Amino acid sequence: MFERNSQPELTSRQKEILSLLRKGLTNNEICKTLKISANTVKAHLAKIYKILEVTNRTEAVTTKIDEEPNIGDLKKDLNIIFLKQRDLSAHPKVNSLYYSLVEAIHQYRIFRITDTVEDSVEPAFSIDVSASTDNDEALFLSIRLGSSHEMLWATSIKIDSDNISEIAQKAAMLLFRNIVLATDKINYTPESPIPYWWYITAHCNLKFESRSKDAFNYCKDLLSPLATGEVYSEHAVYTLSLVYYIAILDNWGDTEEYTKQLAEFARKTMFNAPYSIYSQMIMAFYNIIIGNKSEAISYFKQVIEANPQTITARTILAQIYMLTGLNDKALELIEECERLIPENAMQTSIKHGKAFLLLLQGKYEECIKLCSQILLYTPKATIHHLFIIYCNNQLGRKAESEAQIKELYKQHPDFGRPYVEQIMKGVCPEMQKKFMDHLQNLFV
Repeated sequence: MFERNSQPELTSRQKEILSLLRKGLTNNEICKTLKISANTVKAHLAKIYKILEVTNRTEAVTTKIDEEPNIGDLKKDLNIIFLKQRDLSAHPKVNSLYYSLVEAIHQYRIFRITDTVEDSVEPAFSIDVSASTDNDEALFLSIRLGSSHEMLWATSIKIDSDNISEIAQKAAMLLFRNIVLATDKINYTPESPIPYWWYITAHCNLKFESRSKDAFNYCKDLLSPLATGEVYSEHAVYTLSLVYYIAILDNWGDTEEYTKQLAEFARKTMFNAPYSIYSQMIMAFYNIIIGNKSEAISYFKQVIEANPQTITARTILAQIYMLTGLNDKALELIEECERLIPENAMQTSIKHGKAFLLLLQGKYEECIKLCSQILLYTPKATIHHLFIIYCNNQLGRKAESEAQIKELYKQHPDFGRPYVEQIMKGVCPEMQKKFMDHLQNLFV
């Protein structure tokens, strides 16, 4: 498991100030560079000195921060090796599924995959594969750490139809999810064959499933050093962009500043790797935020075509279809998600889309029930508070609506009309009017 030291750590802003100190900037120059006051700089410096256990700027700039990532590690491959435990040729369907699974895993564009042991390369994970020994057609999979015998996860994939490609997609999603879960349980060491950037992105993906402001700040601090330098991890930039995207949607801070940061990530990745699925995902996030949902749809469709296992693209695209009035396409995509995506692989995202679909279908009781379940583990998810208020207003339940409004403002004291207008950008006019008409009591 990736664990942070019990000793306090520098925030991303404090690291930024320390970096400027190391470049020789004075306090006044730091003020101008970061557009903050002299008192703010002094306060940050005092905290930096305390955390680093130093007494002045000279000692601070010469103190090494243990958690600064090794730049070389940012380009380190995430190696996995598939190892057949026995010949699969006697099981044609299992053999076909195995090769289709390898193809599907390649489509994530994260792993360096081989099926041959290389003396010079220590794999991060070994994937053992074998066929069922009884009459059932099934592919057995297990994950081991590196070249060790330590098994982290195992399952069997039953071949219950002739649609090998679809079974492989489901198996790839399941395998990918469990590689992420396995990574989060392992203690990181610099000698590990697993790259630091993968530890951090895997850890943050799981941490951020709580969808809270605290998780946003935590993940932002961990990911920023890997995503904002001249040398960076593409996957860290993508993960941080997703974190900012959700923060904007859920109104967790300075929307204008976060949008600028998202724009910078889009610029950086599109200049360096315009055809990468992760660059295209970032462009989709950015276009949603600026209200260009039709362009976002185009990017998401490209991503899904390149990697059908991309759960985030599928679930957000379904929501965008609904916002733009393409309900039939949304329903088709949600049903496809429910059929394809394994139970432990981001079912939360599917529930978000399904709640919106229930609202549009006028199934208000079901929508309220589902949103209430979602809010149990993501109480700050603004959009689901809005869904419950909308549904209660439609049902004429004034008291329940007022109670939910009170809870919304408790979770988000700065909430206001601009937030609703922000998420309505690019939405068809008919839906905008309908949504706003039934949320008027929010702003009384």
